[in-house]
Amino acid sequence: MTQIIVVTVILLFIIFGAGYYREQNEKKAYKESLLANYAKVNNRKFTSDELKSVRGYELYHRDENDFLIDDTTWQDLDMNLIYCRMNYCKSSAGDEYLYNMLRHPVTSETDWVSFENKIDGLKDDEKLRQELSLCLHDMGRSGNLSIYSYLDKLDEAKGISFAANMAGVIAYIPAVAICFFLLPLGIALIFILAIYNIASYFKQKRKIEKYIICFEYIFKVLKNCDRLCAALKADEKGVFKEEMTDLSDMLTVFSSFRRFSSLVVGDLGTGPLAVIFDYVKMLTHTDLLKFDSMLEQIKHHKDEIDHILKITGKIDTYLSIGEYRTYLKDCCIPTFDESYNGIDISDGYHPLIESAIPNSIETKKSILLTGSNASGKSTFLKMIAVNALLSQTIHTVCAKDYKAPYFAMYSSLSLKDNILSGESYYMVEIKSLKRIMDASKKGQRVLGFVDEVLRGTNTVERIAASSAILRDLDQKGVLVFAATHDLELTSILEDEYENYHFEEDINGNDIVFPYKISKGRATSRNAIKLLGFMGYDSNIIKKANDMVSLMENDLKPDRFNKINQ
Repeated sequence: MTQIIVVTVILLFIIFGAGYYREQNEKKAYKESLLANYAKVNNRKFTSDELKSVRGYELYHRDENDFLIDDTTWQDLDMNLIYCRMNYCKSSAGDEYLYNMLRHPVTSETDWVSFENKIDGLKDDEKLRQELSLCLHDMGRSGNLSIYSYLDKLDEAKGISFAANMAGVIAYIPAVAICFFLLPLGIALIFILAIYNIASYFKQKRKIEKYIICFEYIFKVLKNCDRLCAALKADEKGVFKEEMTDLSDMLTVFSSFRRFSSLVVGDLGTGPLAVIFDYVKMLTHTDLLKFDSMLEQIKHHKDEIDHILKITGKIDTYLSIGEYRTYLKDCCIPTFDESYNGIDISDGYHPLIESAIPNSIETKKSILLTGSNASGKSTFLKMIAVNALLSQTIHTVCAKDYKAPYFAMYSSLSLKDNILSGESYYMVEIKSLKRIMDASKKGQRVLGFVDEVLRGTNTVERIAASSAILRDLDQKGVLVFAATHDLELTSILEDEYENYHFEEDINGNDIVFPYKISKGRATSRNAIKLLGFMGYDSNIIKKANDMVSLMENDLKPDRFNKINQ
């Protein structure tokens, strides 16, 4: 018997020692990777399920926020791609808080001093940054479902029979006692009990497994928040003093929840110890027995869990923004001026385009942008829109300088017809434009972006309706950036809109796009020239050019100006 005990102790020592050694090596490797990969291109891939799950915090708190970047604008600006590129977060809490921040721009005067102090404090203190990153990394992620999906459904959760499960465990005692008198019978009883308990375990576990997963993640968050608090306490600048105090207060609320919970939801990884412990749980139902008390505590403290996730998510987001700024290199802190009713951006560029050509513009009037195909009009609109959004969310602009007031932002750029609802492209388009017009009635300063106004209808009606809509938006105080191929609009709207354009350089059979914005209306078209470059028959090119001449005579701008006066 003594030999068995000694061998057991040695085996446990080896198992625990190997686990500890592996854990320390993993931490060391992760710290080294943090240094080696800091502010490098973010190659993390998000699955479609993960992109759905990161909306958890935002959906849970949607009623608390004033302004939401709607789905149309979010998709127009490729914000999922931008979110993935800038997301250096290490935890689900960070993923979800950063997403929420991007969906809810600040639209009123705000003091950004504390925000900047926190980001700068983390960028300057490499040791603190590494320690916090390690804590957040160990917190991990909640999988393809947000923790908020579970919190929403907790009230529906039902407990399990404590008495029935305890009876199954207690029954081992007489079975073991019988072994001392009738060994074969005792072993048979233990075997039968084990089979019964394992079968009963899986039957009950299926019903509550999603909540056990929730508890496991919460437990992991609470466990690492202790380390987070310790790391923040060592911060000499004390920029996170408020967060540290709040976290400490929240953690005391869960002292009972955490007591013995490691036996139920402890993260033992996938090693031999984890396998052994899984069998212990099947035979003794330890996690099931603890479930009821944990469920009740979580139900009563959902607000505290939410607050903890908010604090840890904020810290993770601050780390991510600081790293993203370092990755960008050429970026600036925006200047907000509520008395300045315009936009002034110097050398702005789109964050998703490598070696992007920077462009500058200063305007207090709406902009009408013309130019040839593929010359850069749509990209310029997205560049302005994305940077306006980033300025009011992560307080970062991809430019040398940026000055503007706070805006509510709407776009109508990359629309498609809706097959499921049976709506044509034109119907989708006019609904999209209508929502921008409606936003202007809410008393907020609106920044609107429109690409190819009413492209879904015929030329005559398009020019007539486009000029009326764009004029109405401008008169309602919307600062509009609109791109169009209809040069007639540049004359019709010249009193309300400033004209800018992009153009191409054609040298022989080569076409070059400098992607630089210039003042004034476009003076060239390239659609028919491109047909020639692609090898279309010269007869087609000639007929097309002749048709342009005829149509231009029928669509003289002065005919529309008489109506709009």
